[in-house]
Amino acid sequence: MINILRVSHVCIRVSDLDKARYFYSELLGLVETEKDGDYIYLRGIEEGQHHSLILKKANSAGLPYIGLRVTKGEELDKAKQELEGLGLKVMRFREKGVSDGLLFETPQGIPIFLYYEMEYVGDLRLAFHKHRGVSPVRLAHVNYIVNDLEKETDFLRKIMGYYETEMYLDKDGNRTVVWLTKRGDSHEIAIARSDKNFPGFHHETYYVHDVRDVIKAADILASVGLWDNIERGPGRHGATEGYYIYLRDFDRNRIEFFTNDYVVLDPDKWKPVVWTYDQYKYRSDFWSRPIPQSWLNEWVPVEDISTGQLKGWSK
Repeated sequence: MINILRVSHVCIRVSDLDKARYFYSELLGLVETEKDGDYIYLRGIEEGQHHSLILKKANSAGLPYIGLRVTKGEELDKAKQELEGLGLKVMRFREKGVSDGLLFETPQGIPIFLYYEMEYVGDLRLAFHKHRGVSPVRLAHVNYIVNDLEKETDFLRKIMGYYETEMYLDKDGNRTVVWLTKRGDSHEIAIARSDKNFPGFHHETYYVHDVRDVIKAADILASVGLWDNIERGPGRHGATEGYYIYLRDFDRNRIEFFTNDYVVLDPDKWKPVVWTYDQYKYRSDFWSRPIPQSWLNEWVPVEDISTGQLKGWSK
């Protein structure tokens, strides 16, 4: 088993860095660590690491990779051997603030970057005068789409030590969404099943301290006329219990702000929560509010780690 510590960061593609900076930093309040060429590096107010969100200039939306931190440096060599033994694509990779890591694709083609050491720049935890927007605290979880949900979930459980907290069943009793955790949050990774032959990225989520910050996200975008960038919410999930809002940036990448989920105190005692097909509307929104078709059917493509080209489709 590869010893994963946590979901660390996400790299997303944007077509205009200045507009993306305006959206993510000036409006929503992610802290800019630095701009370097075609990249902007951002983090939450309680994150001391160099970044948790990378904005990469590209010609369209998409996901280059998701970053996971391992528990110690020796895990990288072990991971390389383990992953190559499974027949997966693996390559050495570095990024700003990280001198050594591994880039690989999961069995269903999701690009993952494993690393141990990232430059630390300090947090703004108590620098309240520097907090802006919704004061994003930290990266909480990621959500992506695959064709073979069981194969992907099996990999995360057996090779990386994640376990399921909740699941959603279709009318035939097959799993269509699975929520997983490693450190005990309600979830760190959520995976949905799709009939597409290519993987997709749905959203990354930042934790905020208060439900008022969730509501504030809507107020901020509405106040500058970006009503169409408010996709869904504010609302409350049934699965994972958190209050939420989903926003879309200028390239239609999706970001969620989220708060008040639960913590699994005793993993050995936890029994995954099962939501049946008949409970669908309560699973996705506990107040049974309408779900936009865009949220159900739109996501962005992921890059092939060998070529940097997008895999297949954008919806």
